[in-house]
Amino acid sequence: METNNTFKLGDFEINRIGFGTMRATTGPGIWGDTGDKKNAISVIRKAIENGVNFIDTADAYGPYTSELLVQEAIEPFKNEVLVATKGGFIKYQPGAVIPNGHPYYLRTAIEGSLRRLKTETIDLYFLHKVDPNIPIEESVGALAQFQKEGKIKHIGISNVTVDELNRAHQVAKIDAVQNAFNFIDQTHEAIVNQTTAENIAFIAHTPIARNTWGPAAMEKAESEGMTINQMSLKWLLDYAPNVISIPGTSSEKHLLENLQAHEVKSRIHQKV
Repeated sequence: METNNTFKLGDFEINRIGFGTMRATTGPGIWGDTGDKKNAISVIRKAIENGVNFIDTADAYGPYTSELLVQEAIEPFKNEVLVATKGGFIKYQPGAVIPNGHPYYLRTAIEGSLRRLKTETIDLYFLHKVDPNIPIEESVGALAQFQKEGKIKHIGISNVTVDELNRAHQVAKIDAVQNAFNFIDQTHEAIVNQTTAENIAFIAHTPIARNTWGPAAMEKAESEGMTINQMSLKWLLDYAPNVISIPGTSSEKHLLENLQAHEVKSRIHQKV
């Protein structure tokens, strides 16, 4: 069975290996600028030149510095790339964040993202984290209003449960869900399966199961001429046709190795 390497979100065909910018565009603790802005821009552009057309960022990364760098990096390709960003998760010191899903705050957040990304409409905007003090219906309802105003094209929710997805569905059309998912961490398998059944994009953050594959997988990777990163990404490609992974790297060499997961012919069985 051949793997479909793209997923259609609205009228945009997404390459199912995208690029996550959280660490590649920020400093230690996801705080401040990256130590090598020139390299970060070069890696993002190299990704786009090699077929990546989905870039994931957030206002909390930096905070703000990631969105600014992404905007600069994609400028020559801005009509070829779908950019997703997130709001509702306040970065207040290195390694520390707090959710804020109040509609008033979300309006401030999205207006800031629009300015930093230099766009009138954000392709895909995620509620980054559900605020325990604000019902998800209120937060997503605000995103639905921003969508009506033309500020958002597609609505996503991140770090959510199946129940929260179902509740969000009551107030808006949810086009994407982003949770952690990889070969080792399958905590959110139920929500992945639900998004598959409903043909909703599932964006797998933390897609690389680092240093956790067993001997059988290591042997298979070696026999197939793959790296463990490629094995992890191929497993996600094979898992379901709506799963999009967003590995991030500051190395062009590792970037190109990751993208070669598309070329692996054998399917990676879930019990490897």
